[in-house]
Amino acid sequence: MDIWFAFAAGFLSFASACILPLIPSYIAVITGISLTEAETGSAARFKIMPRTAAFVIGLIIPLILIGMGATAVGNIFTPAVSEFLSRLLGFIVILFGLHLLGLLNITLFHREVRFNRFFRERGGLVSVLLMGMAFGFGWTPCIGPMLSSILIMAADSETVWRGGSLLLIYGTGLGIPFILIGAAGSSSLTVLKFFKKHLRVISIISGLLLVLLGVLLVTGNMAYITPSV
Repeated sequence: MDIWFAFAAGFLSFASACILPLIPSYIAVITGISLTEAETGSAARFKIMPRTAAFVIGLIIPLILIGMGATAVGNIFTPAVSEFLSRLLGFIVILFGLHLLGLLNITLFHREVRFNRFFRERGGLVSVLLMGMAFGFGWTPCIGPMLSSILIMAADSETVWRGGSLLLIYGTGLGIPFILIGAAGSSSLTVLKFFKKHLRVISIISGLLLVLLGVLLVTGNMAYITPSV
């Protein structure tokens, strides 16, 4: 269940108000080909796919490392301290959820650091992979509510591999839409318009999920979504 939650959190992060509207320009930066130019045929998509995949891999790598780090830090504390911190962080996750529901305004999560200007020229796949890593760090404040909730779950994991896997799944949920958009070419514009039209609904769903996770943390009922050991 926690795996599905992590994947949903990644996908909803992609569909957030600070990422989704900028996807066409990001795809253009990654590939050097705009979405409308991609409709020229499979040749354009053939150029897009490897670069988009490299970008997504770069996006996921730092997330895995952060997840493993969160688990390592979480395992330092005694069970009693870990339980206290888990409940405390649960209240913070609830605040994140209220922010996404529009009931609170946490200005930190409206910010992002963009690295577009450092990648204006098209480079090789290694360059695109590094770009993905840079964008991953730059988006961290903006996707903070969802990402933080998964990091809290990772910190509560038994092993660093489990924590890393949760962030791998989260990164997969965040990255798969990029690959699908690159594969679909210009036809993905219709899908993007649909999501943009329903950004408020997506934000509400995200907020409700975070409130639910926060309540589970506060009440000590994370066993409902985490696998038994």
